[in-house]
Amino acid sequence: MSKLAAIRAFESLPQAALTRLEGAAVASEPRHGTEIFSAGDPADAVYAIVSGDGSVHIGVGDRRSKRLMAQVFRAGDLFGEVGVIDGGPRSAGAIVDGRVGLLRIGAAAFMEVMSQQPLLGIALCRVLAARLRRTFTLFQDASFESLQVRLARQILYLAGLQGRRTERGVLLPGRLRQPDLADLLGATTRSIITILNAWRAEGLVHYDADQARLTICRWEALQHLIDQGD
Repeated sequence: MSKLAAIRAFESLPQAALTRLEGAAVASEPRHGTEIFSAGDPADAVYAIVSGDGSVHIGVGDRRSKRLMAQVFRAGDLFGEVGVIDGGPRSAGAIVDGRVGLLRIGAAAFMEVMSQQPLLGIALCRVLAARLRRTFTLFQDASFESLQVRLARQILYLAGLQGRRTERGVLLPGRLRQPDLADLLGATTRSIITILNAWRAEGLVHYDADQARLTICRWEALQHLIDQGD
């Protein structure tokens, strides 16, 4: 069975198409902290995360070393397809966090299969539409909401993707250091620490700083915070 069969964007593809993509792919297990590509690089491939409990962070930085993390991708996700589809350079960088297994699929092979498989185009449209909706929500939050509301929405979003229920509550997938949470919102680490400390005191979350693992203890309370906008 093809490793790519587990990639959500490829679920509707016939085996022949998966075989073609995998035949053009190069497997790797990059180390933690490896930069897969940078903003402005040529978009010469798409990447599928086929294994591992780590993630790939997509984001940009400025000249003051401040970062904004736009997306967090895990096993089953595809990334790097936008530049391949529109022929432009990379709009953001991709950095490995933890352990992941990647398949790098060359742009030519990817576009060839997409031209032959309308279902792949439909699947990618749905993926990109979901990301666009999320980006618009983030833009709205950044314009109108407090940092506390924005952080609550991000945490519930991540928990909804691959959160795991435990005795304490819903454990978010992977490691999320406080600077990572700050990057998700374009905020300072100090401001994130202040909010997390307040939430911990109220019993809303549990944060293990040593393991960088966040557990939502009172989901409804965070949702109420978002609904109230305060």
